[in-house]
Amino acid sequence: MTTKRAEQVACTTAAIDSALLDRVRPEVFTVASGRTRPRRIMLPELLQTSPYLTHVAPGADPPVIYLTDTFGPTFPQGDPPAADVVFGIVGLDRQIVWQSDRRVLEMLTACAQEPCSVQHLVGRFGADRVGAAVDRTWLQTPDDLCREYRLVSGEIEVTAHCNWGCRFCPVATDPKPRQTMPMDLFEEIIAKLAEVATIDYVTFQFFNEPTLDKYFTDRLAVLAQYRLQLALYTNASGLTQDKIDALSRHGVLRHLIVNLPSTDPREFAELTGSRSYPHTVQNLERAIRAGFRVQIVVNGVGERLVRNLAGVARRYEPLGVEIYPSLTCDRVGEVGAEYFRDVRVDGRLTGCGWPVQHANVSVRGDLFLCCNDYYQREVFGNIRDGSVDDLMTSDIAVRLRRRVFGVAEAADDFLCRRCHNQKLDFPGRDFRPIATFG
Repeated sequence: MTTKRAEQVACTTAAIDSALLDRVRPEVFTVASGRTRPRRIMLPELLQTSPYLTHVAPGADPPVIYLTDTFGPTFPQGDPPAADVVFGIVGLDRQIVWQSDRRVLEMLTACAQEPCSVQHLVGRFGADRVGAAVDRTWLQTPDDLCREYRLVSGEIEVTAHCNWGCRFCPVATDPKPRQTMPMDLFEEIIAKLAEVATIDYVTFQFFNEPTLDKYFTDRLAVLAQYRLQLALYTNASGLTQDKIDALSRHGVLRHLIVNLPSTDPREFAELTGSRSYPHTVQNLERAIRAGFRVQIVVNGVGERLVRNLAGVARRYEPLGVEIYPSLTCDRVGEVGAEYFRDVRVDGRLTGCGWPVQHANVSVRGDLFLCCNDYYQREVFGNIRDGSVDDLMTSDIAVRLRRRVFGVAEAADDFLCRRCHNQKLDFPGRDFRPIATFG
């Protein structure tokens, strides 16, 4: 029998022999806190490495970048590595767990692509290593893969229309019918999101303009009631003084993110399909004077983006505004011309933060895959059907995430195959799975 075939047989061996477990004492292992305590555990028959784990090397600068948080990049947290550290593992909690035992990485790599029998793992790596990895959920039963999530935001489509037609947005070529989320549905969404302890903020956006919403100020009152913060993405054209006053009064604004692709009125009109430049910048400057934390996002590509970014910075950085270029993409192929990226990812997919970190809720209350799913093709439930946890852990939600993270094969037309977030060389990838990065 070849070595490869022997490994395959070992990795599919069924029940572990209880006498073997008694000899290797699997009930004693090192837990995540770093302390050792006696503990009897029942190890499952098959284990596989969680696809949510990222392998980082000590000294990498930075090891992982999270770009989905609006105000600049954030990074995983952890103590500085000790001298004997050889690698680190980052999970959904964005905490680095440093390791000095290279055999742990060998074990996680061995089980990354397919399940292995616990008998094989205990025999090869020792019960302590296996038990500790199970305790940390680094090794899981195949049924548990991709069932976890850790939401940091709720992305709520309060309206389904926009008054601009930006060239870098699908709205320019295929605008959606006007719809507004009823207040009773919104209140149910907020009440359920407020039960999720890890959520930092909500948004009112999904290829729309939130300040066109007739219930805008009413929704702010609901956020204040549930003590949730708002990241307000807007083109500022409808950010009138009364809305600015309401934001100040309710105290729910986490930060204001304004889409301003150019400070030249003619180029602005060309890029946005709108002649609202005068009152847009007037509203923006009122918001700055109100003392809000303001970020301006400059969308574009190539030399035009460089030029417009410099122009916006010259005008607004002296006012204390943060200026960022947008990672303008083609929205999985829905935007053409100079924005089209012609991305095609073959084979097993390799993970993305959106399906596990952000709850996207449509104007009808449907939960769908991510911010690039313009047509909301990948729906996995409706908020009225249960709690956020019920929906995020439903079988259909887990099946979707398994395709995103490569546990299961995705169809050829699955939208993630056309997304830059799946490219292994994309610098903003917030998951670098062990199965692909070794």
